[in-house]
Amino acid sequence: MTLNSAGKQLAIKLLRAQAGTIFLLACFFSMATSYEYFWGVVGGGMAVMIPTALFAWRAFAAGGARAATQVVSNFFAGEALKIIFTVVLLVALLVLTTLPLVAVCSGYIAVLVVQWLAPILFLKST
Repeated sequence: MTLNSAGKQLAIKLLRAQAGTIFLLACFFSMATSYEYFWGVVGGGMAVMIPTALFAWRAFAAGGARAATQVVSNFFAGEALKIIFTVVLLVALLVLTTLPLVAVCSGYIAVLVVQWLAPILFLKST
């Protein structure tokens, strides 16, 4: 397995873990309060998950030692895309919708924590 395909596999595992986190937390909020909180958690979680998917797609577009310069530039371009999309999605959620702020922030933080813990959670995967 090449480094590039291993990276793609880890990115897929991370996105699945993030989707599961969104679903579980959204169901919990929905049962505890209302469906608006469900959508708030989904929106906040997607504000992390979509940029993460864009980053992975961009960062792992090229691979191999011969493409080292392209890999580095793709990594930085992916990170820039991730930051820009995160800001745009969060601003859109908070300004253009009436979703509860607590739910949006809870979804965002929960999925972000999964992303931070991914290296520990998937340590045995590599």
